[in-house]
Parts: sequence; C-alpha cells; structure tokens
Amino acid sequence: MPANRPVNVDGLQKAAVKYDPVLRHLPVFMLMEAIRTLHLNVRQIDMKQVLTHVRRHSGGTGPYRPGMDITYKNDLIGYEHSELTVAETVFKTKDNVHNYDDVDVQYLGGKPVDDVTKRHPLEFQILQAMVKTHAEDIMFALFHGERNEEGSTALTAFDGFGCQIDALFSDGKVSAARGNYAPTGAFTYPESETDYSAYENLCDFIGGAHPMLRSNIGGNPLLYVTETVLIAVRAALRNKLRLLEYPSMQQTIEHLREDSLCPGLQIITHIALGQGHRVMMMKDGLLDFGWNTQKASQFIQVRNPFEDPNDVQFWLQAAYGTRLQDWHEKVFRINDQTNECLNLAGDYAATGAVTVTIEGPAGAKWYLDGFSRRRQSGQYLLGLTPGNYTIKFEAVDGYVTPADITISVTAGADVSKTAAYEPTGGGGSGAPEGDGSPEDDPEPGA
Repeated sequence: MPANRPVNVDGLQKAAVKYDPVLRHLPVFMLMEAIRTLHLNVRQIDMKQVLTHVRRHSGGTGPYRPGMDITYKNDLIGYEHSELTVAETVFKTKDNVHNYDDVDVQYLGGKPVDDVTKRHPLEFQILQAMVKTHAEDIMFALFHGERNEEGSTALTAFDGFGCQIDALFSDGKVSAARGNYAPTGAFTYPESETDYSAYENLCDFIGGAHPMLRSNIGGNPLLYVTETVLIAVRAALRNKLRLLEYPSMQQTIEHLREDSLCPGLQIITHIALGQGHRVMMMKDGLLDFGWNTQKASQFIQVRNPFEDPNDVQFWLQAAYGTRLQDWHEKVFRINDQTNECLNLAGDYAATGAVTVTIEGPAGAKWYLDGFSRRRQSGQYLLGLTPGNYTIKFEAVDGYVTPADITISVTAGADVSKTAAYEPTGGGGSGAPEGDGSPEDDPEPGA
C-alpha cells in the first residue's frame, strides 16, 4: 500500500464545478428510455405543483309541469386535488485515491496519483458512475418507492406511483363503488389445458372499465402490466383457442382488444413495473415524474476528506416525486394485486438464482410459490430478490409429488436443489404431455 498522501480537495471541488453543468441533466437523459416506454410526463418543479379537478354531479335533469313541486340538486360541482411534491434525495459515497492500480486508471482514462497533482485519479469517472447508478435507482423507485427519511435505500428516497395509489385507496378515492377498482385475483399460469382463467380475468378487467376509458376519446387507453401477467395470459389464450402452438404476443394483444371491446388499447410493460399481478388501466398522459436538480448549488460535489487524507467524499443531491394526475373511473382503473420491485441498479449482482434437478418422469416441472412459470429439470430462475422462497412441484399421475422445499436466496449466489418423483404403483407412465423440449415451455427467459 503506498504511503498516505494528502489530496488537493480544492482542485477536486473545482473539477466538480466544471463537470456539474454536464452531469446535472444526465439522470433524466439516462431515464429517457423508461420515460418514453412508460409514457411519463417529466415536470421540473421547485417544491410542489397542484392540479384541481372539477367533479360534476349528475341528477339535476328531470320532468317539468306547471305547478309541480320543485326539488333542487345541491352541490352541482365538487373539487379534488392532485399534488406533485418532490422530496430531497442524495447519493453519497467515499473513495480512496489508492483503490485502483495504474493499469485500471489508465484504461479508464484517468491519471495515476502522484505528488505533483495530488488529485483523485478517476474524479470524473466516479462522478459519472454515480449519476448513472443514481438514475437506475430512481427508475426502480418510480413505482415502488416510499419516502422514509430514516431509510437508507433508493426505495425510501421518494414516493413512487404505487405509494400514491395506496394513499388514494386509504382516502376512499379508489374503490369499487367509484368504479376505478376491480379485483381480479392473481393471473396464474394455466394448471391444465382447459384453464384459461388468466385470459378471461384480464378481458373482464378491461371490458368492465368505463366506456370512456375504453374509448380513444381524451387519449388512448394504456394497460400497465408485468411480463408475469402477459406470460400467463398468453398461455391461457392458447388453451382457449385450442391451439397447438402459442399465439404471438401481438396476436394475444389483438384478441384482448377485440374481446374486451377496447380497440385502441396499448400494452405498457417495463422492468420498472417489477414482478407481480398488478394491472393498471388509464388514459395516456396521467403519470407525472417530477424532478429538480437545482436543489443544491451544485448537483454533484466533492467534499472534504475524512480522517484518512486519501479518502474523498462524493455527493449528489436532487429532488424527485411522482403523481397520478386523475383517478376518475373515466380515466383510471386498477385491480387488487401488488408488484415486487426488481432492483437491478448497478453492475454488481444484487439478486440470486435457483435451479432444480428432477428425478422421475420426463417433462415434470417445478416452480416457485407465487410465480406463474413452470420450469423443467435443470432450468434456472434468475433475478430473485434475496429472501426465503418455497419450491413446489406439479402433480403427475402415477407419481408421488415431491415435498415442497424451502430455500434462502442471497445476492450473487445460485441455489441448486434435487427432487425425485416416486411411482405410486398405480400403473401407467404418468408422464405429462410433452417430451421436455423447449417447445413445451413457452415462456421467454432462463
């Protein structure tokens, strides 16, 4: 380890000021793909912006004849407010100037630390990496964030759309009585060839929406849905149509449009939505993303060193928030399910994976409790958030189904398990349809 050498923090501060105008706009630039796909409105605001909605009450029209008693409709109009508030957010890290060897520094375009410059060798690269990772953090908090000033992760930095909608539930503004809520249950993967409930449930959810929401009047209707749901719905449609091959996703969407009487429906799916069975239907343009990188005099800063004179603190400060503009049944509808965040920010593994080797009938499959997709022996399930899970197995005629297996998933690690189907002695091969080939498992991915 080289001897400690003082760092010219004043020089680093000047460098941060130089890079600040460029990097200040990088978060939204990095988020543009998600912003476009999710049809978000980007609002740069100071602290708060309020929309006021005028609600008209019906019931004032009726018959008239001379001399009749007249009753009057009171409170013809009411008001509801939708607020977009940004919350201060910070990304902070410290880095030692001797954390990198000369080869890495030169490869990244930096300059080795020496007694002449006494500056961090990768100051701009660190600031740039901070902004990129920060943008990814914000993307995954868009729908799953919940502000907690005592928290320590991106998901506690500001309130995401899910938190905003939960508040509307609590206030009674989203409910079955108001027509903007409809329970569907989970969209589970079909358990048999005659199971097409996932497709019918989604058709009922879309088709039961207000006619104004299903029409193109006032904007196209958008359906926000995870890949989890789309995979189950596509498989259920195959059963419903009694097809030998799986319909394409475009064919599935066309059937949804026709069967739910919603010809202009657009399907919106993105990793920021997470994984789960929540579906939201709304008019285009209802989701606002507020941001403010002017909260501090400098968006990015390099701060005074710590006790070790070679430690340098890097600091990024901004403010973010989300808003659902309106929740009236004419423009919005949601079901009773929730999604789990898929946090894939950064380059180091933050998730785990699991695979199961099955001994027994060809084509027998396993799955994780709460997940729709069935997997064959040796296939992997990737991108699992660390935590405890239960492996389950499909029943096969003529065999005893293996017992459930409880596993613990950790970041960056694979979990491998083995399970065996034992014959019951009842005769017959008991093998499920299919020969275990990839064609028998239609879902994309691992």
